[in-house]
Amino acid sequence: MNHFAAYVQKVPRGYRVMVRFAQHGRPNPILCKGGAPIVYPTKLEATEEALKHLLAYMNNEYLRVGETASSARTEAEKLFPSLQPIRKNGKVIQVERKRAAA
Repeated sequence: MNHFAAYVQKVPRGYRVMVRFAQHGRPNPILCKGGAPIVYPTKLEATEEALKHLLAYMNNEYLRVGETASSARTEAEKLFPSLQPIRKNGKVIQVERKRAAA
């Protein structure tokens, strides 16, 4: 299931940010270039960083096993070019392909 979370965790020298994205099974800290968790002096700074990372992830292209979901949709639409949604009077009518009788 797609589960996203970001929270602040108190550590001895300040606060660190923990983020959990759908592809990971558990929360991970935000790391600096050396690979150590970044420790923020105030809870407000840590909360702002958590929000920044979570929003950056949500506003990015979603990935699907090594590729973007939009590329998979494009490939699927190439297989069925005539099956586009019908737009009539501002409403969208979804078109589905039914399997032919065997």
